[in-house]
Amino acid sequence: MFFLFPESLEEERRVRGPFLRAWVTIAGPQSLRVGLLVPQSLARKMAANFLGVSEGEIYQPEMEDVLRETANMMAGTFLSKMEASKAFKLQTPEAQWISAEGQKPKAPANRLLFEVEDEVLEIFVEKG
Repeated sequence: MFFLFPESLEEERRVRGPFLRAWVTIAGPQSLRVGLLVPQSLARKMAANFLGVSEGEIYQPEMEDVLRETANMMAGTFLSKMEASKAFKLQTPEAQWISAEGQKPKAPANRLLFEVEDEVLEIFVEKG
């Protein structure tokens, strides 16, 4: 469980990378990906908070594991809220590092931006 509190992001701002993107593909009649994108600094905070250790004890494998699990929880909740049929199946969570610097997050209809601990968290749902 996290003890971090997201707030809606009111203004667009540049975010420094690298970023960690984690997602789960939902296979079914319409395949989707549900996931999140965060800067490395927030991934470290999230992993430390989730595992109950200091940020100094967190390295890339822990960040990847925690964000994959977060994406898995999000996808499961998404299916539950949508009352999806059993035709939809969660696939194995995935994670990818993205090195873009000074990116401006964009929030089209299928993406939401939040501020967490003065960092930007992007949540997305996209076609799989």
